[in-house]
Amino acid sequence: MSTPAYSRARLTGLVSRTLEALNNAHLPLDMPGSRELSRSRQQLITQLESRILPHLESTELPAVIVFGGSSGAGKSTLVNSLVREEISPASVLRPTTRTPVVVMHPNDHPRLKNHALSKMGKYVTVDSAIEGVVLVDAPDLDSVDDSNRELSARLIDSADLWVFVTTAARYGDAVAWDTLQRANMRGVTCAVVLDRVSQSALATVRKDLAKRMGEMGLSESPLFIIPDAGAHSGLLPEDYVRELREWLEIVAKTKAGNSLVDRTTNATLPRLRTDLLFLADAVEAQANALTDLKDKAYEGAQEPVDKLLTNISNGRFGQGAPTTSWLSLASTGGPLAGMVASRKPGLFERRAGARDHAMTTIFDAILTSARVALTQGLTAAQANVNEAWRTDVVNTEKLLEEANAKLDIDPIVNRALANWKADIAAKRVQDNPWLGPAGFASLIGVAAGGIAGARKVAEELGVKELVFEAREDLNDRVREALDELVAVYTSVVDKVDVGDATTLRLRASELLNG
Repeated sequence: MSTPAYSRARLTGLVSRTLEALNNAHLPLDMPGSRELSRSRQQLITQLESRILPHLESTELPAVIVFGGSSGAGKSTLVNSLVREEISPASVLRPTTRTPVVVMHPNDHPRLKNHALSKMGKYVTVDSAIEGVVLVDAPDLDSVDDSNRELSARLIDSADLWVFVTTAARYGDAVAWDTLQRANMRGVTCAVVLDRVSQSALATVRKDLAKRMGEMGLSESPLFIIPDAGAHSGLLPEDYVRELREWLEIVAKTKAGNSLVDRTTNATLPRLRTDLLFLADAVEAQANALTDLKDKAYEGAQEPVDKLLTNISNGRFGQGAPTTSWLSLASTGGPLAGMVASRKPGLFERRAGARDHAMTTIFDAILTSARVALTQGLTAAQANVNEAWRTDVVNTEKLLEEANAKLDIDPIVNRALANWKADIAAKRVQDNPWLGPAGFASLIGVAAGGIAGARKVAEELGVKELVFEAREDLNDRVREALDELVAVYTSVVDKVDVGDATTLRLRASELLNG
């Protein structure tokens, strides 16, 4: 196969690298335009994998000729009649749902053993088939089955030549003509078969069809007329398909198949450059959309973080029940009264157990207040992120479902407060006449939580700096808790792989500089 701008070896390597780049470039996010671009990506993969690369790797491959059209156009009957054997089932049920039939001469079978067509259709070898060309009976373009329509489109992208089969009654069908136009624009060589044409309608239909083909840029494409055989079953009379078969034999014998491949390849490459750049833009857009979702997760947690840090700074965790508990235990007659009064403990006050227990009780109230506030903050952050994602241009339904299934707020809160308690417990206990290690640690926590009386006691004991450190520790643990929540969302995003746009641009550049 001749390629004016590229040596065969260089083009083979480039196509292989381009295929690798396309296979690694995904558009997993459902966002405007992504479905169309995903189809374009699959189309490129099919063209390179099924049509261009196999012919580059071997000059002995037969030309792949796909027969496509609307339901009831007579494709199966036509293919059967061309090889004079009923191998592709024709049915009166429309549209027929079936596996594509790939018909070839036995001598061509070894060359197509590992071809991509083997994954798309059923191989059938027939001695009466034309050696050098492979005939593919594709599903209907207008099939009610989505997978059938998709497969038909993939087969067209695999074709060295597409034979558009239509009838005198249905040659104006929009779906088939739109497909024919797209195939022609992509450089696929096309021929047209007008099937079931009565003698009375021949002149009118042929003239109109030729006009349509001319307007579409197909005036030089072959046009074959198949007479109306009336009600019948089985093969068409041999003379009905003789002209078409002879043309296919010429394609095979004169190596016109290679010319078809050359023409299609040379027409595809310029379009391939443009498509790769469009796809690179789409991959970048999806990567940016993922970054935006992560940013929105951080932004959603920011307001609750700020509010919690403000509450810590203002001692809000000591309000309410903790303050009531402090007043009860530190008032006259309470176990903490003497310590709060700043006098030295008497002989019967030196045992610290009761004071440690009292201080721990107040600290537990501080922890309960912190638990409520942190739980509310995390819940607000979750709601913020969910709302931001839900209203994003990306369809985040599945991402949200996964993130919310993974997110469990209670364990995050438990870890944060347990870590804060551990932070306080790890601080050096100052010698004092009132509290043991447990009571001293609780005093630091109570003072950091916002109880003014506890702060005063801590200052008198000379541990004001430890209270400040404990408050900073709580700030850090709150931030970590919100970060942990955000990480659940970002971990879901990080699992989405969109591939590398840079590689696609590099492949496009190589094509441009070939």
